[in-house]
Parts: sequence; structure tokens; C-alpha cells
Amino acid sequence: MLTVTTVTVIPDCMNSPATSTLPRTAARSRQLVAASEKTTLDPFRDVDWSLPIDDSAFHLPPELLPLYGTQAWNDMTETERIAYSRHEAVALLGAGIWFENALMKIVLKHLLDIPVTDPAHRYLLVEVADECRHSTMFGEYIRRAGTPVYGPTRPVELDDTSGGRALGYLLILAVEELLDFMNRATMRDERVHAVSRQVAKLHVLEEARHVSFPKTYLGEVWPTLANENRQSVIESASALVAGVVELSLDAAVYDDLGIAGGIETARSNPNYQATVIGGLAKLTTFLSSIGIIDDASRTGWERLGLVGPIAVAA
Repeated sequence: MLTVTTVTVIPDCMNSPATSTLPRTAARSRQLVAASEKTTLDPFRDVDWSLPIDDSAFHLPPELLPLYGTQAWNDMTETERIAYSRHEAVALLGAGIWFENALMKIVLKHLLDIPVTDPAHRYLLVEVADECRHSTMFGEYIRRAGTPVYGPTRPVELDDTSGGRALGYLLILAVEELLDFMNRATMRDERVHAVSRQVAKLHVLEEARHVSFPKTYLGEVWPTLANENRQSVIESASALVAGVVELSLDAAVYDDLGIAGGIETARSNPNYQATVIGGLAKLTTFLSSIGIIDDASRTGWERLGLVGPIAVAA
């Protein structure tokens, strides 16, 4: 996997039009503001924090755990598997806090470049408020879970001077789609601890808005970008998404649990690789539909384990 050391998205102001000149994005922004007014949740009211975060149940669906199906998994007792799931859940939430801080930086930079009269201005402020609440929810879970604090400790930099805003929203979409995949499976799985399910459900309900905006924006802005900017996005996108995937795994989990070679085992685990491809399927399908993943670039996505090979009819 590619190691991404830093995420800095440089807005491409000269080539990215204001959202007020993008009628579909403006209309979607109004819809999302209305949806936010109808349903905005409070994690300290809508999650039952009176329940102890203990090992009475799994904390993520077992099949989604990075070691599931490996010899390391087979060697664990059921008690050890549940404890391991608690550590992985905390690591995922720690990554979630880091990702949401990075995404808020992208959105706040965008807000500097659009007038308050732009319909997207109000929506993007609502999204920042959502992400702040989500991070406080993740932090509350982490504080109660009885594990070390996990999560990326370095910034992420996307060193790009063209197509930067499009790449920024692509990054947002990659993070949201991958987390949404995990959250939807978690909230529906009765083997999973009630607090984990409640956190996942709240996140899904609000993150649907956070997926809708970048998809609309990218789909509408993509044809307006200069050819060289589109090519820059095409060339950078797979490495950017691979960095998101890599930062979602934390080697410290395996070190703390004494699982020798755990991070290497997880990364090479076919079950985990299939989970990554499945978690990114909505993203890669969308990017293919608008031309960010094309015939020439798809091999790079396959090489990084982000899409599966296209089935060829016999």
C-alpha cells in the first residue's frame, strides 16, 4: 500500500467555478439544508451512554475485521476475538476523528472562496457542525472503551496545484463511502454491541448528506475543468484513496495485543482486501461513471487493491 504522509488540498480557484454557477449543486445544497433542519441528531441524547462498552458482544461485525479468516484469527478464543474487535473499533473511530478534521479543513477552505449568498455556503457550515458532533461522539466512545488511543498522528498532504478542489471532494467522498460501508453493516448486526450500533446508525443517517454533496459537486464540476486539471485528478486519485485505506489500519492495535506480524497479515488477508473493494464499490462506480477512472487508469486502481478485476465473459 502507498504511504501518504500528509493531506494538503490546494483549491483550484481559477478553474473551479463557484457553486452558485453550478445549478445542480446549488439545488442539492438547498435540499440538504432542508434535510438537516428535519433531522440533525445529538450524540449525547441519541446514543445510550449508560451502557458500559464492554466485551459482552462484538464491536464490529467479525467478518469485517482485518484479521478475520487468517491463522491469527483462528488461533484466538472467542473472548480474544471480541476484545480484538473493541480495539479495531477504537482504531477506526480514531481514524474517523483524524479524517473528519482533514475534511473540515477542505470544506473551510472552500467556504473562504464562496459568497454567503451561495446556497452551498450554509450547507457546508452545517456539514462542519455535523462533523464536529461526530468527532465528539467518536471521542466519547474511545474514552469509555478501555483501550489505548489509536489513530493517525501525522498530517496528510496532497501536493497538487491543479484540480485541487475536485481532489478535495474526491477525498471526502472516499472517506465517507468507506466509513458508510462499515457503519451500515455494523448498525444492522445484532451480534454487535448496542452502543456501537447506535453510533453507526447516527453516523449513517447524517453521512448520507455528506456523500450527496460531493457526488453532485464532482459530477457537475468535472466537465468544466481544464484538460490538464482533469488529467491531474485522474493521475492522483488512486494514490489518494490508497492513502485513506492505509490510514484506516493501525499497526499499534496488533502491537498492543501482542499479535506478531499482525499489520502485514491484515494487509495481505484476502478477506480484508475484499472488504476494501466492497467498501469502495460505490465510490469507484461513481468515479468510473464520470470518467475519473478510465480504461487507462483502472490498472493502477487494481494494482493498489482498490477495485477488483473486470470479469470477462467466456
